[in-house]
Amino acid sequence: MKRFFRMSASPPVWADRFLEWFCSPDKLEDIQGDLHEEFYYQLEKKGLFNAHLNYWRDVLGFIRPFAIKHKRDRFSSPLFSPDMIRNYFKVAFRNLQKSRLYSTINLIGLSLGLGVAIVLFWIVRFEYSFDRFHTNVDRIYHIRSTDKFGERQSHTPQGVIKTLQEHLPGVEKAANLYGMEATTIKVNNQVYQQKNTFFAPPELLEMLDITWLKGSPGQSLNAPGQVVIDDETAQRLFNGDAMGKVIRFENAVDLMVTGIIHKMPVQTGFPMQMIVSRETLKQLQPEFKNDDYWGGGDSMNQGFVLLKAGTSSDAIARELTKLIQKHHEESDVASYELQPLSQMHFDTTNDPFNYAMPKWTLYTLSSIAGFLVIIACINFINLATVQAVQRSREIGIRKVLGSSRMHIIMQFFGETFLLVFAALILGSLIASQLVHYADQLLNTKVALAPVWNVSTLLFLLGGGIVITFLSGFYPALLLSGFEPIKVLKSQFVVVNRQRFSLRESLVVTQFVIAQVLVICMFFGIKQVQYFYQKDLGFDKRAIITVRMPDRKDGVIRERFRHQLLGHPEIKDVTFGLTTPASHRDHWWGNVLYPGLPNGEETFRLQHIDTSYFRFFKISLAAGRSITATDTAQGHTSSIPIVINEKAAHDMGFQNMEKVLGQRLEFWGMKAAIVGVVKDYHSEDLRSNLQAHAYFYASWNFKTASIRIDPAQKQAALQHIRTHWQTLFPNDYYEPKFLDDDLRALYDNERKFSNFLILFACVGIFIGCLGLFGLVSFVVTQRTKEMGIRKVLGATISSLVALLSKDFLKLVVIAFLIASPIAWYAMHRWLQDFVYKIDMDWWVFVMAGVLAMAIALLTVSFQSIKAALENPVKSLRNE
Repeated sequence: MKRFFRMSASPPVWADRFLEWFCSPDKLEDIQGDLHEEFYYQLEKKGLFNAHLNYWRDVLGFIRPFAIKHKRDRFSSPLFSPDMIRNYFKVAFRNLQKSRLYSTINLIGLSLGLGVAIVLFWIVRFEYSFDRFHTNVDRIYHIRSTDKFGERQSHTPQGVIKTLQEHLPGVEKAANLYGMEATTIKVNNQVYQQKNTFFAPPELLEMLDITWLKGSPGQSLNAPGQVVIDDETAQRLFNGDAMGKVIRFENAVDLMVTGIIHKMPVQTGFPMQMIVSRETLKQLQPEFKNDDYWGGGDSMNQGFVLLKAGTSSDAIARELTKLIQKHHEESDVASYELQPLSQMHFDTTNDPFNYAMPKWTLYTLSSIAGFLVIIACINFINLATVQAVQRSREIGIRKVLGSSRMHIIMQFFGETFLLVFAALILGSLIASQLVHYADQLLNTKVALAPVWNVSTLLFLLGGGIVITFLSGFYPALLLSGFEPIKVLKSQFVVVNRQRFSLRESLVVTQFVIAQVLVICMFFGIKQVQYFYQKDLGFDKRAIITVRMPDRKDGVIRERFRHQLLGHPEIKDVTFGLTTPASHRDHWWGNVLYPGLPNGEETFRLQHIDTSYFRFFKISLAAGRSITATDTAQGHTSSIPIVINEKAAHDMGFQNMEKVLGQRLEFWGMKAAIVGVVKDYHSEDLRSNLQAHAYFYASWNFKTASIRIDPAQKQAALQHIRTHWQTLFPNDYYEPKFLDDDLRALYDNERKFSNFLILFACVGIFIGCLGLFGLVSFVVTQRTKEMGIRKVLGATISSLVALLSKDFLKLVVIAFLIASPIAWYAMHRWLQDFVYKIDMDWWVFVMAGVLAMAIALLTVSFQSIKAALENPVKSLRNE
């Protein structure tokens, strides 16, 4: 109680602080002294409470012009006057010039880190900007569905669109959009391949923001035989004068150009170069004439809806899901959902037009770019703190001459800002070149979109401020805290009272990040190589594929086969719907059989000719393949089919012989199993094996697979081209190697591993730059020590080891921390794949040895140079 009383029997602390805050420094001492005397007089006469009350009243009474602190009085030191700011930058520039090595290291590190960060910012902004330019983007939805087997799909039958238009009042417009990856067109007897061809009704184009140069949706796409092209296609085909001109489409129908639109932006899921009227599609494919159809079909027949303002998309989806119950015999859809147009870009299910970079890739790459900038900031902090001793005398003199701590902090922030500003300029130049390389690595089109705009400038401004603060805060705080008396008496010593200094912690942090990237890089490369090299269960070597223009004409097809086999460079030819593993033309069907779960299951249905299994060297597990006899006879009761082992197991059979003769039903047809082939991978290695059924269907052989002699590749290609042009003069010839198609299945993983390589190299390089700077400083500080050791008989190798061991110890510690982090990251990444590599211990060791070797080279360069120095030179000043 006494202690409390003694503390209270004094002027109020908060009143004193308030007085010190507003009172002019030259009057504060007199006013505060008088008030304290008056307080103790009042305390003795009137007691504690009245004394406190009177003190507050007197303090508030001095809030008068003569006593208030002015912004600039004669004793103040203007921190932000133009003259002082000019002085900050002038001195900062001189100091950066004086420490050229450290400035250069910081500048290179920050420029590389910022260059990568800017490119990643552009990529992320590009990926998130798709289709956001449409005025009604918040009301446009992509119709998606989930079937009763849990598979998501993008096919939307015409019956759904008709129901949306006629029976749901919250819908403003609804339309189907049918796309084709590549089509053959003929203009003025010249054959072209046309990419990005769409069939659309006027309603779809009215939903979207499309700039019409000539024509309009209602007039240009309301009748059969009409086509709209973009201005770039018009220039390519007709030198710009396209209206009224005729295009021969797929050697089947003539189309008249009735409209021209401005080329679509690159950030769109509707890359329309040619838009054919929906009425034309009904002529080409009569199955689309039925507007009440609710069944399955081509995944490229998609649906879009424009809702009225205020309408709930969830409510519309629920209504659709209720309505589908009335068509359960026709449709296998269990539920519908409406996907916002702005999110469609990130969902590529059954949609080859809509390329996308997965969100996890964007998040990962963005995080790595941030870590690279952190590595560069650590370089700055480390190199600034190691120069503390050299700059201590400068700081002492500044303080003696009247500089406040805030002045010195501002001085060091000025140096940091100058360096960061220069790094932003260099980083922007690096980013301008690197973005083209990134487009090649990631197969994106970021460089074609506007990159330099307000958002980029705001990113640079915000990034510059954050980096200046992160890099400059600790060095400025440390250097401004030196005591001038100790510094000027040469009593200043930087003492490390901790077993592990902040500088060492920062070096470890740098190499933890760098080594995590290196380890992940090795595993990424290893997984992609595993994809490329794994035995898929069929022979994929030296195979060229071409898309057959008339899949129903068996006479021409067999003539093509016969002519090709007349050349020794051509080893074999087969036809089918697709190759064994393809990302296009998947046909699926609900197969009915009592032994299947719930009596039915979705099988992948593959149409093949009699040589298909022999050609791809797919082995039979039981029974036989499809034969010529099967193709010649009419199967009124059932058609002969072959299934794979996965299908047999799903049907409940472990013995493949016992499944022979079993009867299935699909598409309303009866089928008898005559053979079982061994399983192979028909999809990418992210997926499990699929159940297959194979049967002869000459009406749907879309793909010709041609095995060639690898040593005679050019001759074989020329033979194929010659016979193609003879038999199919009106169709575009585009050969593809099966190996390339299979590699394309893993484009996302390849892109990811390529960027990991880039990031790992940049991370190691920036980290080694900082290490080089630290070693240079340490060597300079220990020059005389090295001279004395050499005089006393130390060998060059012992001196190199002495200088290197402390740094290599930090790299080893970083490796021990990085290994479990990298293991966890890669373990999570590999969970996305059904078939994946093992996380072998030797990969970690190899990454650690590589990091050690690079660090050793960096450290040894300076260490050896110091060890070879003549000791006479280093001891001359003693």
